[in-house]
Amino acid sequence: MSGSVLAKSTSPSKGSLGRRARFALPVVVFLLVSFSLVSPLASAQSAGSSDFIARAQSAIAGIGYRAEIRRTSHGIPHVLAADLGSAGFGQGWAYAEDRLCDLADQVVKVRGERSRWLGAGAQDEHLASDLGYLTLGLVEKARRALPSISRDARALLEGYAAGYNRYLAEVGPGGVRGWCAGQPWIGPVTAVDLLAYQQDLAIVSSGRVVLPSVAVARPPGDGQEALRVPAAAVSDALRSAPSAVGGASALGSNGWALGGLLSSSGRGALLANPHFPWQGELQLWESHLTVPGTLDVYGAGIGGLPGVQIGFTEQVAWTHTVAPGPRFTFAQLQLTPGRPTGYRVGDRVLDMRSQVVVVQVKQADGRVEPVRRTMWSGEHGPIVDLSSIDAGYGWTTTGAIEFRDANADNSGLLDFWLGMARTRNVAEVAARHVEHGTPWLNTLASDRSGTSWYGNAARTPNLTPEAMRAWSSSPIGLLDGGDPKQDWRVEPGAVAAGLLPASRWPRLTRADYVFNANNSPWAANPRSPLRGYPQQLGQERLALPARARLNALLLEEPGPTGRFTLDALVSAVLADESLGARSLLEPVRGLCRAHAGSAEAGWRDAGKACAVLDGWDGRFRVDSRGAVLWRELLTAVLAEHPDALNAAGPLLSSPFDPRDPVRTPGAPRPDPGVVGRAIDSAQRNVEAAGFPLDVPLGAVQHSVKGGRELPVPGAPDALGAVNVVERVPAPATTLEPVARGSGELTSDGYRVNTGTSFLLAVQFTDRGPRAKGLLTFSQSIDPRSPHFADQQALFARGEVRECLFTWAQIQADPQLRTTVVRGT
Repeated sequence: MSGSVLAKSTSPSKGSLGRRARFALPVVVFLLVSFSLVSPLASAQSAGSSDFIARAQSAIAGIGYRAEIRRTSHGIPHVLAADLGSAGFGQGWAYAEDRLCDLADQVVKVRGERSRWLGAGAQDEHLASDLGYLTLGLVEKARRALPSISRDARALLEGYAAGYNRYLAEVGPGGVRGWCAGQPWIGPVTAVDLLAYQQDLAIVSSGRVVLPSVAVARPPGDGQEALRVPAAAVSDALRSAPSAVGGASALGSNGWALGGLLSSSGRGALLANPHFPWQGELQLWESHLTVPGTLDVYGAGIGGLPGVQIGFTEQVAWTHTVAPGPRFTFAQLQLTPGRPTGYRVGDRVLDMRSQVVVVQVKQADGRVEPVRRTMWSGEHGPIVDLSSIDAGYGWTTTGAIEFRDANADNSGLLDFWLGMARTRNVAEVAARHVEHGTPWLNTLASDRSGTSWYGNAARTPNLTPEAMRAWSSSPIGLLDGGDPKQDWRVEPGAVAAGLLPASRWPRLTRADYVFNANNSPWAANPRSPLRGYPQQLGQERLALPARARLNALLLEEPGPTGRFTLDALVSAVLADESLGARSLLEPVRGLCRAHAGSAEAGWRDAGKACAVLDGWDGRFRVDSRGAVLWRELLTAVLAEHPDALNAAGPLLSSPFDPRDPVRTPGAPRPDPGVVGRAIDSAQRNVEAAGFPLDVPLGAVQHSVKGGRELPVPGAPDALGAVNVVERVPAPATTLEPVARGSGELTSDGYRVNTGTSFLLAVQFTDRGPRAKGLLTFSQSIDPRSPHFADQQALFARGEVRECLFTWAQIQADPQLRTTVVRGT
């Protein structure tokens, strides 16, 4: 491996260049650096022609990777290259510069090597992870799959690995920026490693959540030493699945795609608001890739997956939300008498497959010793032990449970998103979904013609009627593995055998809007409800959760012109409203006026709290006084009545009506007894934590970065907030240390580590796309970087920034820094 880096300061030219000419000067930089072929003037004059681009690409082809990384304000890298491999090289370099730790950690994880460097871990957590990943065999699957991905995807992937490695070679492990600096497990990566990690991302909502139960599974009388994995680790992992009902996932999102009827430009518009972790491998990272004549895409994505996963081009903008529904099934295998590794399926008798897995484990004295275990799989997937959930779900002499994953062999993520970046309209977006599907995501897209599209193409088991009945009646979706009628059904048009075919996906094209906030597909546009899709994907005629309902209400309030501007899209999130306050604040104030100081339960000492609520602005901004008290009040109500915002009860008097899913349940009429007890509880909680009742939200709610507490606006999902901010115990599978704290109110306040992660508003105009955005936790994980927390300061102030897309915009940025990177 060889390479070099040339730093070059950029002086913006003031000339007006055409759309294609915005590529001219960067391409000339390559030629000047590499060959000194032409003068800048001659280059600029000839740059507008397609044959110039072709000659430039031809001249550079075959001489290794070269990319220009143009960092603009807030550290956003705009990567320009003459070919896809070099674009991947530049992106891999730039990502490593900002966040190498997050990807290096994940590569060690999917290789099954955490124990080698860190030992078995507390309660064998690293050993269990390694056993699970080696049993799933992601690296070997990636090795087999690499030749089958498209040539363009492979070029991007191999370039990304080379760029990452080139940067690491330049700085060494000790020079890496961020929490892992100097760690012995930092090392180069391969294209196979990256593809294996992309398969790991595909199973975020499936295979990842069963790793502990795979690791502990062993047949009766096996004789192997049991792992020390606690029972709670198995159940907690299952609850962490993004699609799990009542789960504890760190993933969620709001997404709007507007058609020309609802956009002030008359063309399409988009609001992307993913709620992803603020720590670990699932942190989003912003970038812009340009390959003249081939690719020009801006947006955000996950490290190790080249390209952009949420973003826009000249013609199309798209976002994703986590789709409800299962990405896997469990099947109860009926074992043959006397053989705990043999089982029946109909008239067939099958043997489980055994696999000896070897994990290298670092010992207390520094020695590394192998641990060997025999792992078992059925016809469709690994055997799991769920006895910690229910004794009947363990591996006994008569039964065992097999896991089957809809994304088990999904190596197409890179081809899917590369295809998305090359679409020209939402019809082509829909076609890319038919070709690839998504791992666990809904998609919302709009185009410059003014058309919007929604689709749920998440890979989902295609269950027969018999299997659907069994799945619906079981707490864990357990099928009868001995009944062939409960096998996954194979139909034409599916992206893989046994999955739902595209003809049965919920999809909707509109000229006004489509939206999703992790709710059932049926209300993608309440004016045109979707029907007839498989109920695994979400029930029809189901009441919208509070956050989804506020999204729908906001979409019906485009302002005085009847259409959304770009700024109005941003304000939908950063206005920091919640359905709870919007619906109930005035009625609760009325109860205060009627009951405060009375002898009724909870109201005797409510006068001060009521005064605070009377002065609250109803928002969850950092300077809002009363937001903390309201959060505690409504949390107390929801603790007693979990469905109080989603059904008629102690807060709302009229029931849900599927003919009006946006405004029902409604008719706020809070019960004085319930509210009185909640106000009393809220007042006690705030005072016990050591805060005045009118404390500003920003003095209580914060994230911890570099040892500093940074104020955070927003509110939890349960309160019906669009701008969601919360805390989860484990934001991802990262080794990054997680700051202590609680999502509940303590003397430390509310600690936030997940929620609004990326905010992107895009509007197509006659002059091209305009976009504004925000990466809430900022671009770099290096505490010394000026881009470690600069965007979080914007978030606290409710501000966004322009997303620079054209060469003229990039050139004009006063913070522009240009670096040319090269390697092989």
